[in-house]
Formats: sequence, C-alpha cells, structure tokens
Amino acid sequence: MSSAAKKGRLNFDPRTKLILLVIANIVAFTQQSIWVEIAWVVSLLILIAVCGCGKSACKLAVAFSICLLLQYYIVPVMPQVLATTFLILATYARKIFPCLIIGTLLVQKTSVREMTAALRKWHVPQGLIIPLSVTIRYFPAIKEEIGYIRDAMKFRDIHGIQKLECLVVPIMMSATATAEELSAAAVTRGIENPNKKTSIVTMRFGVHDVLCLAFGIIFCVVAFIIV
Repeated sequence: MSSAAKKGRLNFDPRTKLILLVIANIVAFTQQSIWVEIAWVVSLLILIAVCGCGKSACKLAVAFSICLLLQYYIVPVMPQVLATTFLILATYARKIFPCLIIGTLLVQKTSVREMTAALRKWHVPQGLIIPLSVTIRYFPAIKEEIGYIRDAMKFRDIHGIQKLECLVVPIMMSATATAEELSAAAVTRGIENPNKKTSIVTMRFGVHDVLCLAFGIIFCVVAFIIV
C-alpha cells in the first residue's frame, strides 16, 4: 500500500493523470464561459488538495484569483496601452492554469518509475521513454546542485556581483556532468534493453480513476456546449 493511501489521500493511476492533463488542455482552450473556467479550476484545485498537494493548491488558487482581479477590476481602469498588455498577460495566464494544476499533481505525486511503467503500458516507443525519464530526473538533480552551491556561497560569505559569477559558472559545469551521469545511470539500469521490461509498480484503474475521468469528460462536453 502506498504512503498516500495510508494517509487517506487519493492516489491516482499515472495514466489517469496523463489523460486528465489532455482533458485539461482541451477544456482550457475550447470553453468560452468564465463560469465554466472557474468551476473547472476550482474542481482541479480540490482534486490535487485531496491528493496531498494542499500547499500548492492554495498558491495556485491565489495566483488564479489575482489573474481574475487583474482582468476584470484593474485592467478596465488602466490606461489603454497598459490595459492591452496586462489583458493579454492575464488572459493567457488564466488559460494555462488547468494544465499547470494537473502538471503540479504529476510532478509532486508521480515518481519516474511510475511514469515509465505507465508509458510502457501504453506501448510508447523506447525512443521517447528514455529521454523523458532522463529529463524528469535531470531538473531535480540540478535544483539540488543549486542548493549546494548556494550553501557554499553562504559559508564563504560571497556577496554582490561575485555571487552571480560563483553561481552561474558551477551550474554550467554541473549541468553537463549531471546529464552525462544520469544518462550513464539509465544505461546501467538496462533502459536501452529491447526485451520486455518488468516492474514492481502495479498499474490498475480504480473506481476513483474512472469517476475522475468521467468528471473530466463531462466538463469537456460542457466546454463545447456552453458559449
């Protein structure tokens, strides 16, 4: 049993999250009603909060509210030049929020092992799985390296413009080394082996997966109907 299940949190199949990401894109860029958009975003925020991403849900809710306030209350009283710029910014920022919410759920609650197993279940070519799995591992590794570099600069009391130099140069050197190390690690684990892979991850759609996808499809239909 997963730790999420032990804590009473919903734990969706990785394939459900990927399908929901596609549905989120469709709903976000096809609907025209602001009320449908708000209902969709609120539903997704509740979903990721139930899955254990409460802090991220709160931050995204605040950011979405700021976009709404900016578009409907602040932009109308701005000068025309500024209003046009901020209106475009607020509108497109709102559109990507559903995708950003599901992306947050994928990043925080789906391991690379689970994602790889889900893609293999769908018979995705190895040529796509290999770079994707390396890329997913790459950014957390770089983030960890940046943390180490910042700690080192604090320890040596580095400030000012020298701080920028001491941050950028090690990151550039570390980025190349990290990419090579992750690629070597993936090859060592046999990721290029053409034979059928086995996994301890159990891929199975549950009742909550079916209900979640049904709810997403209903919203997708509503987005096409309501103008």
